[in-house]
Amino acid sequence: MVLVFTSCKKGVENTNDKTTDIYLKSLEPDIIVKGSGDKADYSKTIVTALVKKAECNWEVVSGIIEYYYQEEMVFSVDFGNGTCDGLATVSWLENGVIESKDVDVWQLFKKQGKKYVVVQDLVKSDSCNYEIVSGIIEYQDKAGNPYVTIDFGDGSCDGIATKCWTKNNVVQCKDFDVSYWDGKF
Repeated sequence: MVLVFTSCKKGVENTNDKTTDIYLKSLEPDIIVKGSGDKADYSKTIVTALVKKAECNWEVVSGIIEYYYQEEMVFSVDFGNGTCDGLATVSWLENGVIESKDVDVWQLFKKQGKKYVVVQDLVKSDSCNYEIVSGIIEYQDKAGNPYVTIDFGDGSCDGIATKCWTKNNVVQCKDFDVSYWDGKF
């Protein structure tokens, strides 16, 4: 599946300068969804809350998301019934018929030789639109050595996390905006 979202600048000339491509390797070339227009025309709705389980390495094991273009559903992803199997069903409308395909989403997004570990439980706040407001994750290489740590803070709804890494034996840290994550991790 290839999702392409583009938008144009409005003015004397319309220039296509913003494109986002999302590739779901196991679906190609079966499904291609392309869209153009204003980014505001695209939205997603969480129909059933996404659930992650500790015993499944904090992967999504259930929940449904629908993706829309100008209020018309383009496709949906159903992550299943809570089983730690990594399978999701992607459904879309094609020629008036609902088509679907089962996809191993864990395999799609698995980074070769890299993993993350939740060092301190991630906490999402109801009052912050389910933004992650505290907790620490650590990215590790194949040998289990940490190379990046992300600290989501002290519980305040500030949308800021701190990313730390080591370069030339010096620890460097930088704050960055995570409010656009919409509580997803």
